[in-house]
Amino acid sequence: MKTAEMMRTYPAEINLDRELLARTVDTLVACSQACTACADACLSEDMVADLRKCIRSNLDCADVCDTTARVLSRHTGYDANLTRAQLQACAVACKACGDEC
Repeated sequence: MKTAEMMRTYPAEINLDRELLARTVDTLVACSQACTACADACLSEDMVADLRKCIRSNLDCADVCDTTARVLSRHTGYDANLTRAQLQACAVACKACGDEC
């Protein structure tokens, strides 16, 4: 089942645009996968030691995006402050990764 379909079937009120929320979750999952693949590709390079910071940045971004997608997928007992902080951390991790790569 796709994320948008799951969001549409959530039985309680979600005070957000469900389609936008689903696209955001899907984008975060795709970013996590891309960063994981990039880190793995860096590990295959001959000069892997020179790529340590890039690998670390990719793995940090992948983990934060993955966690953010999971937090955004939960709505029971929603905590706007926690969600906002998680999204801010995600933006920081993505920018750092993009700058490094």
